[in-house]
Amino acid sequence: MKTKFTLVIAFLLSFQFSNAQLTIQAGLSDTSMANLLEGLGVTISNLSINCSNQAYGHFNGSSELSITNGVVISTGNVNDLGASNTNSSTSTSFSLPGDSDLTTLAGITTYDACIMEFDCIPTGDTLEFNFAFGSEEYPEFVGSSFNDVFAILISGPGITGEFNSAALPGGTIPVATNNVNAVSNSNYFYDNENPAGQFISFDGLTLNLTAFAVVVPSATYHFKIALADAGDGVYDSGVFLEAFSFRSNEGGGSGIKSIDNSLIKIFPNPASDHFTLTSAQPLNQIRIINLTGDLIHEYLTEEKYFQISTNDLSSGVYFVESISSDNYSICKLIVL
Repeated sequence: MKTKFTLVIAFLLSFQFSNAQLTIQAGLSDTSMANLLEGLGVTISNLSINCSNQAYGHFNGSSELSITNGVVISTGNVNDLGASNTNSSTSTSFSLPGDSDLTTLAGITTYDACIMEFDCIPTGDTLEFNFAFGSEEYPEFVGSSFNDVFAILISGPGITGEFNSAALPGGTIPVATNNVNAVSNSNYFYDNENPAGQFISFDGLTLNLTAFAVVVPSATYHFKIALADAGDGVYDSGVFLEAFSFRSNEGGGSGIKSIDNSLIKIFPNPASDHFTLTSAQPLNQIRIINLTGDLIHEYLTEEKYFQISTNDLSSGVYFVESISSDNYSICKLIVL
């Protein structure tokens, strides 16, 4: 007969195992994707995505990537990405068209484009977004016309035309297989083929990069996040957009608000019927978010000690955010 203690241990072991590999859920709703992307100091609206529902979704877990949770888009089937790198030609062709903006960036016709668009209102004068790019074109087709490419195009007040913020630090080199690899800009590249990656199938990845743009506070900006195969529609590429990392500085001053996860603590964690959130300073706004980015609960308090019931939370993993005028913190919560 299994005891309650045995079941708790079994759950924890299963969580540790699942968190040691990349898991992917394809085909999120537009609302879930917006909630999963929306971070500090921004409001996202009118999100839409144009590609196969197998070409985008939610990813979570540890892998060779430098980020562990967020939205993934691909030129192929995202369900193929969370696997060991035993196949050097992971590929799905949806026989879909490319994108004219990406064709211009790549310098060759593009195919199987996956395009996500939305409007955004920032509170401050900067916008940032964390992402990583990966491709099966590495390393064999580096330097060729099969230059799979990715862009985050921004338009709005103060920007002439469209500005591509998905560039290497310095802002002038677009992220593409020919621009970031073992030879060019190698300090931003991770070789996932030698040795073969255990948790993600792409042959090469970028390190975590940050898109950056200077904007007008409280103005409306349009974002087009686009990825495509270049030269042909095979050998997949993908982009991993970090959860809650799309953010703006508060109040119009320069610089992003401080992110300090050491400021808050959760106990007990895992929690069975309640947990307590503590902080060295007033907690202000508390948000509980599930793994697909849905806002489950929101609380306002000036206390440094706040107890929350888990009776209406299903067993699983959540994120707890603490948002104040000076700092932003986020912690993982396990509910039994």
